[in-house]
Amino acid sequence: MSDIFKKVRSFEPEKYIAAFLLIFLTILLSIQVFVRFVFAGGLAWTEELSRYVFVWAVYFGAILGVKEDKHIRVTAQFLLMPKRMENVVLIIADIGWIVFNGVVAFFGLNFVLSFFRFPFISQTMGFNLAWVYAIVPLAYTFMLLYVVILVYKRIKRFIRREDVQTVDSRMNL
Repeated sequence: MSDIFKKVRSFEPEKYIAAFLLIFLTILLSIQVFVRFVFAGGLAWTEELSRYVFVWAVYFGAILGVKEDKHIRVTAQFLLMPKRMENVVLIIADIGWIVFNGVVAFFGLNFVLSFFRFPFISQTMGFNLAWVYAIVPLAYTFMLLYVVILVYKRIKRFIRREDVQTVDSRMNL
């Protein structure tokens, strides 16, 4: 079972997709700035597309944060509790997060599917916005899977009586 988790964690298309989206966003915005200042005009499609690309890049960044267990988390309370209790609290919090991700993914998918039944068309580019909003169920499904992997690892550490590895935000000051 842990071999499967190792293979999943070593395969990281999210990094490449996020990097590609950020590069593409930079190119789009550069084109927009160039056209605006050199030709004293603007390209409406670059502005709209850059917004959509930015949203997708943010969600892929969130997926990466979850996969690497580097997402934002309040950790001050761990200073007041025993080390073994930290793992229990993290597992409980992550189970709540799994439920939340599942709910958002489910309702996000229903929302996106409703856009296929009743299309909402992008004003400038003329395509169905379901493709833009599809990132929500996609991202939350990936985050759900990665949190399940994190919970599995934490439960293994708890059973082995190993210390918890939490990232303290004060370490990088």
